[in-house]
Amino acid sequence: MKRSLALVLVLLAVAPSATKARGMSSWISYLHDRREDEHAIREMIDASTVAWNAGDAVGYVAVFDPDATFTTAVGATLVGKKAFQAYSDELLHTIFRASHLAQAVAEVRFVSKDIVLLDIETRLTDFAALPAGLKPSPDGSLHTRLEEVVVRSLGGWRVISFHDVDEKVPPSPS
Repeated sequence: MKRSLALVLVLLAVAPSATKARGMSSWISYLHDRREDEHAIREMIDASTVAWNAGDAVGYVAVFDPDATFTTAVGATLVGKKAFQAYSDELLHTIFRASHLAQAVAEVRFVSKDIVLLDIETRLTDFAALPAGLKPSPDGSLHTRLEEVVVRSLGGWRVISFHDVDEKVPPSPS
């Protein structure tokens, strides 16, 4: 009886620290997974940038879900990866033929372990012209803020929503 009581007391004494250690281990694993996910998402954005700069619309939209929705910087709404690919291809073969895109991920916000909101600062240079309604910044480039909703799928991370807004040049004081 004394041995059983002693064993119970030892187990009760050890259980809280074991639980805390297991909880800490889970938290560390969660943070490690999140860092890996963020790295994979940033690589996905980098790959789309490389594709744009190569004039490759297929590569540019490779990260998009087939049913993704798009709002362009001029306010056009497109539904589906194929529609956005056709739109991007047209731009890359006309006014944005020799353009250079730079994208900087400003924020990665995990809404859940499988849903992420991205805030991306973009800068487009070396374009022949801009679509009607867009104006270049004083430095001659086009600056936009891009918000993407990214979800984890069986094939990795995919963009399901793309919302691009041009940054307005503030009016000069009169």
